[in-house]
This record gives sequence, structure tokens and C-alpha cells, in this order.
Amino acid sequence: MEKETITFYYEWLPLDKKEFRILAMLADKGEYRGDLSGLCDYFSVRRQHKNRAQLRNSIQKLKEQKLIEAELGGRTYTLRPLPKEKEIQMDRGLFESIRQHDYSQEAEVAWEQVIKLYLWIIQHEQQQIVTNAIIAKALNVSSSTVCAAKNVLDREYKTIAKKRVSEKMSDGSFRSLGQIIESGAWWETIK
Repeated sequence: MEKETITFYYEWLPLDKKEFRILAMLADKGEYRGDLSGLCDYFSVRRQHKNRAQLRNSIQKLKEQKLIEAELGGRTYTLRPLPKEKEIQMDRGLFESIRQHDYSQEAEVAWEQVIKLYLWIIQHEQQQIVTNAIIAKALNVSSSTVCAAKNVLDREYKTIAKKRVSEKMSDGSFRSLGQIIESGAWWETIK
């Protein structure tokens, strides 16, 4: 039985989580047809003016960046993602699990950032040494957010394996160069 996947695009990863969450929803659903209150419900945020205004602004930014096709008829939006160059496939079950996870006990991280990190790791698996700062810059988040997202992927889902890489200095001390991070199937054990 083949696992169902969702298509994301590498070009989405540096976006703010507010814009990324709309693209993630479109990657999952393919198309959205409804009002801003329906989007509030999907994202589990209150149906208040501030949240609807933020969603309206995010939709406008994504449309201007040619990342989505957006049509407005009355109060009803029709949103579709526009394909980009670099596709990244993610298992639908893992996506849903990460999206619905309770992050109230996780410091400085939200589901959007965990998914962005997982997608970045999938795209960069060439046994290269990376630091939290390198990943943070690529994803447009803080280093502490990268660290927290790695912890979620490692502890909650067992989807990554981290190997610290350091070098021995002339005085006998060690200096950290970074980590090699590998992804694995979330339903399988990683080596």
C-alpha cells in the first residue's frame, strides 16, 4: 500500500508562518473555497476582526508573490497554489499529526515551523554539516525556533537523527562544527 503524500515547494520555506500556513493548507486540500471565518476555523484561531484582517493580508502577499491564485466573489475566496520549481513530498499522515499536535508545552515553536524544518531536512540530506543558524537563515526563523522544532521532530515523531560533528583543537579541546541531520520515515526506526 502506497502512502499518500502532499506536495510542498522549496520556494515556500522562507515565508513567514502566517503565509506558510495558508500554503500548507492548500497543499493539503488542493483548493480552498470559503470565507475568512472558515479559514479561522481551519487554523483554530478565533473568528475576530484582527485574525480575518491578518488572513486577508497574507492572501494578498501570496497573490502578489505569485504563489497562489486568489479570486474573491462577494465574501467568498477561491484559493489555489501555483506550482513552483522544486517539489518536496511529505507523507499526509505525518503532516496531519504535526498540524494537530498540542504545542502548548513546546517553547517557541508552532506546527508551521516544524513542517518547514522537516521539509528543509528532506531537501538537504546530503550528509552535510549544518548549524541551527544556517537552517534559521534559510527558513527565516530564529535559531531557538530551529532547535525547538528539531526537538519536536526527534522526541515526538522520531523522524530525524542528529549527529554532532566536532574537531579537536591543538590545545586538546573540541570545537563544534555543527550537525549532520538525517530524516527517516516517521513510522519506521531511524538507523
